Amino acid sequence: MEQLTRAQFDQDYAAEHLRELSVFGALDQDFVGHLLDKCEIYRTEPGDLLFQEGQYPKGFYILIEGDSTLYCGRQLKNQMVNVLRPGECVGFISMISMHPVIGDVTPTAGSVILYIDNALFASLPEIDGEQSFILLMNLTRNVCRAYIKHTIQE
Repeated sequence: MEQLTRAQFDQDYAAEHLRELSVFGALDQDFVGHLLDKCEIYRTEPGDLLFQEGQYPKGFYILIEGDSTLYCGRQLKNQMVNVLRPGECVGFISMISMHPVIGDVTPTAGSVILYIDNALFASLPEIDGEQSFILLMNLTRNVCRAYIKHTIQE
């Protein structure tokens, strides 16, 4: 994974692009700007490992571009659970529940992701309580959609 600066990110992704992603829906530009200033931004390649089965996350990723695959167990077993799309997150459920991830998570193509660590996520209500609540609702909505998608597939 290659870490990007905020300036590099801003060259390729306008605020309008982020507003189209479900996790950023209804968030104001200042709050999103704060997130971008404080988070880690990465460009990934296929096969990079975001999470490994059994790992306890200290944060979560938001996909900005590209896809990532969530496996049940190790990636080599190819027991795919979900393909994550731009605007979706991974690691959030495990971070909040303090439970290990159920399987490997790896990009299927080059992607751009934001990493929000525990400390940053915990600090957001102090920055803007209303906006952090909206972000939490957006993240929860994504979790619910993934659950419904998974349930329908079974």
